Amino acid sequence: MQRVTDRQRAQLWTGWGLQLCLIFFCHTQQLEASASIDRIQKHNLELLTQQLNRGWRAFCDAPVDEGVMALFEGINPSDARLHVMTITNQSVQLPIKSMPELRDFDINPQRKTLIYVNAFHTADSYFSVQEHLTLLQTTRRDLNVIVVDFATHVAQLYYTVRHHLSVHGYSIYKLLSALTDAGIAAQDITLAGHSVGANIAALGADLYAKGSKQQVGQLIAIDPATMCRTTDILVRQAVAGRVVVLHGEGDVFGVRVPLGHVDIYPNGIGYFPRKKLQPGCDSKICSHMYPFVLFMEALIEGVMIPATKCENWGKFRQGDCSFENTLNIGLIYPSNAKGLYFCMTQPNPPFTYMEHGLRYQIRRPEISNALKA
Repeated sequence: MQRVTDRQRAQLWTGWGLQLCLIFFCHTQQLEASASIDRIQKHNLELLTQQLNRGWRAFCDAPVDEGVMALFEGINPSDARLHVMTITNQSVQLPIKSMPELRDFDINPQRKTLIYVNAFHTADSYFSVQEHLTLLQTTRRDLNVIVVDFATHVAQLYYTVRHHLSVHGYSIYKLLSALTDAGIAAQDITLAGHSVGANIAALGADLYAKGSKQQVGQLIAIDPATMCRTTDILVRQAVAGRVVVLHGEGDVFGVRVPLGHVDIYPNGIGYFPRKKLQPGCDSKICSHMYPFVLFMEALIEGVMIPATKCENWGKFRQGDCSFENTLNIGLIYPSNAKGLYFCMTQPNPPFTYMEHGLRYQIRRPEISNALKA
């Protein structure tokens, strides 16, 4: 048996030491690289949040590092989520690919169906989008309410608006097909979406109409986003049996021009390009969120927010309208409703002025003349 010499022993210790140093060096480099990636991603998210407050153009052009963003979970189209109800009144979250399993949940063909497409994210807790949508599901058990979430955080919203619009629209098309295959009548389906979600819902409805040769009953587009490209504004009358647009901001976030069979302008905001902010708002992003809250208030609390048909906002303010043609914000609209509608709302819940006895009526000539004098 050979004996290890002192020289050989020293060489072994040197080799082991070099290996340990190399392992330690590599581990340190990995930790530093990981920390660097985390710092870049933190900057990405801060930048996106900051730029979103300035509008879609700034948000879409934000100089983020997409290479680093792609390393994190939650930005792939498959990361979208469905929220459905069980018979025990529990909201369950499913991957978007679980559409064939919907028939195993509390989906009743005898009910009307509401599919809400969420594709907007705000850090402002006042609006609490997810909380509103959960309340919508648990309180409106007279409906099949399915929530599709494409923007659980700001990075997912960025990829939705920049890269995944077509894929998400196709997902809505597949969802509509799965529901009609389960016995839900297309005319009993209302698609609703706010901001980017309005355009995704419109695309899904359009693909479904072309693929099945039938339309969904209704699309409610809540302040449809102006998007990164104007070609991505997809809300139009042809995509559903009835298209209702609830405007809100009409500048850097929402579309100003009429797009639907019915276009509702609360407080006239968004009708004129230089009109002020919605009641109680101190930012454009607040005005963009405002019609979402009106819609939720109408559906969850049953608040009646009436709007009346008028040629324009100026004539509405003057009382120069036919106030016989009036509707309420919500899911049900008169079959003959068509054109521009305007309403007045308050800064805070319940938003409606009806609790104060407000009634829209034609201004009497003598009152009008007295005001002019």
